[in-house]
Amino acid sequence: METAGLTYVFPDGNGIKNITFQVKRGEIYALYGGHHAGKSVLLQAIIGAIRPQSGTFKLFGNIDDQQERRRIGFVPQKPVTISSLSPANMLRYFSSAFGTTESHIQDILHLNLKEKTAVRRLPLSTQRLVNLAVALLGNPDFIIWDDPFSGMDKGECEHLISVLAYLHEMNHTTLLISGQDYSQLSRLASKYGVMADGKLICELTAGELNECCQRCIKIRTPQLERAITILSQQFPDFEVLSHDTIRVFNYNEQSGEINALLVCSGIEVSEIWLAGMEPTDYLLKMTGGAKNDPDYAK
Repeated sequence: METAGLTYVFPDGNGIKNITFQVKRGEIYALYGGHHAGKSVLLQAIIGAIRPQSGTFKLFGNIDDQQERRRIGFVPQKPVTISSLSPANMLRYFSSAFGTTESHIQDILHLNLKEKTAVRRLPLSTQRLVNLAVALLGNPDFIIWDDPFSGMDKGECEHLISVLAYLHEMNHTTLLISGQDYSQLSRLASKYGVMADGKLICELTAGELNECCQRCIKIRTPQLERAITILSQQFPDFEVLSHDTIRVFNYNEQSGEINALLVCSGIEVSEIWLAGMEPTDYLLKMTGGAKNDPDYAK
């Protein structure tokens, strides 16, 4: 799935603006952002619930998105329920529309299909699992789930994560999930699209995010070559960033020792500081959801 310049703006100014991104087959892509970031609007545009005002997108490489939407399973943030239908009856209702049976769904989700209570009266976690079961009836290649972890406790999140991981591993299902809980998204995501104010402000892989956040000691010195020679003897895990800057890993508690070593060796240290932050803080700061922390300079 790929979009180019996708735009849909409501009269109040909220919406999505010029969104261009791609979800590759077999990928687990997480849309991260706070409230009103535009995540849900983007997903609605992809599944065809709203018609973009401008921009284009392809599904499975096909510009005829109507033809390909049957290969998508969508799970909304607010579960869909039908009157007083129980889980089994709701699955039976939708399976007739898909022309499939629900027998294989039970093995994956461990739903209690003997439950007689209406879906709308069951816990939120069960309602979401029923909605996922409905989405799976068509044997989709691509699952889109809007904010699956909101309102869930730790155990419920663990179960959802195990289900999604199973679908990805065993069925090679492509996943596009949205949310603002990095601790849960990070258990699954191989790539992140970070959204704020209706815009996609950056994309980065899980590895790139960890690299951006990695805690380290940064040193700025005009005598880079001599500093490298000194550091390599006692603090060998370092990386040269520029003509005058090095960062040292795995010795965050020894910044004083490193500084003393360099100074005593006649190296001019222009600046030395502890850099990096937790991924949650990094993403919050990027989206305007956290105050600057002086401990996380540069």
